[in-house]
Amino acid sequence: MAVQEDDEDLDESIDEWKFSLIGRLDFVKLKFTTAEEELRKQWIIKGKFKLIPLGKGFFVIKLENEIDMKYIWNGYWMVNSQVFKLRLWESNFNPTAQKSTTTFVWVNFLGLGIEYWKEKMLISMGDAIGRAIKVGDTTLKREVGYYASVLVEVDLEINVPHQIVVNSKYGSFEQEVQIPKLPKFCSHCKVVGHLVTECRVLRKEDAQEVEENDNNYVIP
Repeated sequence: MAVQEDDEDLDESIDEWKFSLIGRLDFVKLKFTTAEEELRKQWIIKGKFKLIPLGKGFFVIKLENEIDMKYIWNGYWMVNSQVFKLRLWESNFNPTAQKSTTTFVWVNFLGLGIEYWKEKMLISMGDAIGRAIKVGDTTLKREVGYYASVLVEVDLEINVPHQIVVNSKYGSFEQEVQIPKLPKFCSHCKVVGHLVTECRVLRKEDAQEVEENDNNYVIP
């Protein structure tokens, strides 16, 4: 049996969540109420917010305005030693269908001119790679001039660029991107933590396929 929802009602409902975000934490050793208390201590926002658990570690952060949404989205938040992961709210979001394909990495911009070592400019360069979180303290203090570092949340399912193009009124140049520590990522099961050569799921599927082929083989 099919159900036809009213378009205007659905649009009105979706509009209610336009300033919302989706967060994720590992609740195996962390209570949801503890996480909520920690985040309320950290966030200094103008409006109210509400956390709504969805399952599988995901929860909606319902916010009242765009300023608060951008403030949380652009921040770097820790909860009981866990890095707080964020994604934009989307309709038809299904927690059980999600894969953990994102991770936080330090991105180095080798040989970048010192005139570009401003927090706002470096964040914009980091956003060209993923979701820029913060600029390294050593970079902000300009203590070492070999490279500028930005913490970025990258999606390993998408190819991380080896260089970006920086444009300004003085011209354009290609900037090298270096990520010293990129975690393992399985392109088969789309999770962070192991390589496809180490994938138990793939090995199991291959073994099942061989077994099925053997069972279906008919001696002529």
